[in-house]
Amino acid sequence: MLKYLVSTHRTQGERDNDSNSIPKTEIVDLCGLTHEDPDNPYCGCARSFVGITSRQTTTTAEITESDMTPAQFIARFHAGLTAMGLPNTAELRTGAANDAIELLRIAAQWPVGTVVERRGQEICVRTFPDAT
Repeated sequence: MLKYLVSTHRTQGERDNDSNSIPKTEIVDLCGLTHEDPDNPYCGCARSFVGITSRQTTTTAEITESDMTPAQFIARFHAGLTAMGLPNTAELRTGAANDAIELLRIAAQWPVGTVVERRGQEICVRTFPDAT
């Protein structure tokens, strides 16, 4: 079974600056950082994940698992980028694979059902599965 991060509404509201504009559960990526302050009132990049299809953001993600293979996960990740209109270059494919693998590495650290949040460069546990 493959563990990965998806958007979640669980634990939303624990922080004053929580938000989730992703309409349904979706595989998430990390937003690019323009700064390191997760409490910046004007920009949420340092506290957000972004849906790979909707391109909407959330401040919480949950570890889930499925029988998807790593290659299928990477392909979904890549498809999300090309759907945005990015050119399907070797550089994009390599970058998508590297980013997807990093997200799989992050998700592998915790049990399914764990809710995490982003605080700048760190992904931190907000709650473990048996805590909610």
